[in-house]
Amino acid sequence: MVEKLYNIDPDLLTLECAEGTILVSNHLQGRIFVSFGRELAHRFLDELAANPDPVEFNNLGGNSLWPAPEGGDFAFNYPPGGGWRVQAGINSVKTAAVEADSRKIVVSKKISLENRKGNTIDLEFRRTVTPLEEHELPGSDYQVARTGYHTVDELIPLGKYSTEDVLISAWSLEQFPGASGITAFGRCLKPAKGCINDDFYGDPSDRIAYRGDLFRFELGGEKRLQVGIKAANQPALIGAMDWKRGFLTVRTTPLRKDGKYINIADNDQASGPYGAADMFSIFNGADELNFHELETIAPMESDSDGNLLPSRLESTTFICKGNEDDLRECLAGFFGVLL
Repeated sequence: MVEKLYNIDPDLLTLECAEGTILVSNHLQGRIFVSFGRELAHRFLDELAANPDPVEFNNLGGNSLWPAPEGGDFAFNYPPGGGWRVQAGINSVKTAAVEADSRKIVVSKKISLENRKGNTIDLEFRRTVTPLEEHELPGSDYQVARTGYHTVDELIPLGKYSTEDVLISAWSLEQFPGASGITAFGRCLKPAKGCINDDFYGDPSDRIAYRGDLFRFELGGEKRLQVGIKAANQPALIGAMDWKRGFLTVRTTPLRKDGKYINIADNDQASGPYGAADMFSIFNGADELNFHELETIAPMESDSDGNLLPSRLESTTFICKGNEDDLRECLAGFFGVLL
C-alpha cells in the first residue's frame, strides 16, 4: 500500500521515527499516514484517491483535520437548504508545504467554509507534524516495532467572526482498517464509569465495559456506532488493539481549560452546541464500513468580546506492531492499560 500511496502522491513528505515512517500528503489535503516498511498502518483507498469524486466526500483514510461542529445549528456538514456535504476546503483543496525537513513538516492552505446558518468563515488550515523522540516511545525491550508523531492542528480565522454566527473547533479523525474483532479502549484520570457520551447514533452500551479508570469498547457488529469521551472525566488516552493485523494504536491530547469543548455530533444537537463536551471520540464503522476512527478534539476559543480565536489541537499518536503477547505487555507496561 505504501507504493500505491506514492503512486498517488510522488511528492510525499516523510519523517523517520524509530522503526516507522510518517508520511504527509499535500496532494491528499494534508492527510497523515504511517508505515512500517511497505505496510501502511492506516486505511487508504487508493482507487478513490486516484479518481476522486468532484462533489461527494472522498473518504480516503489516514489522519485528517476537520472542522467541528458537524451537526446542529452551527454545522459545517449541512448547508442552509439541508442535505449532508463535505465542503471543498476539506474534501479537495490541497495543502502546500510551509516547512519540511527531517525534524518537522508544516503544511497549510487557505479555505472558506459555510455553516448551516449561512455564515461563511475564511480560515487558514495548518498542520505541524514532528516525530516522537526515542525517550517518548515505548522502550525497545518491549519487542515491538514502534513509531509515533506529534501534531499541532490549527484552524485560524482570517477575520473577525462572532460566536453568535460561527463556532469552530479543530478535530482530528484518524482512520484505520477493520472493525470486527478490534478492541478500542480508554483510560481516564477519574473513574471511567460515566465517561461515555453516546448521543450520536445507535446504542453502544452492550459493547462497553468498565473497570476502575478504564473502559473497553468492542468494535464491529451490524450497526455503526460512535462514542465521545467526556472532558469532565479527564481522559488520558484512547486506543485500539487490532488483534488480527498485530497493530496497537494509542492517541493522546491534553485537557484544555482555556476554551469551551463543543458538541461535535452529526445530529440535530437538541441540547445545543455546548450540550456535550468531549475530548476524544471513537467511531465504529461496523461490518458495513469496515473501518474505525480514533479522534481528538480541541475546544472552541473566543476573546472577551465573543469573537473567535484560532482553535489549536495538540495530539500525539503512538503506533506499535508485533505479536499479541508483546503488544499486551507494551500496552500494560507503557500505557497503563490491561485488557
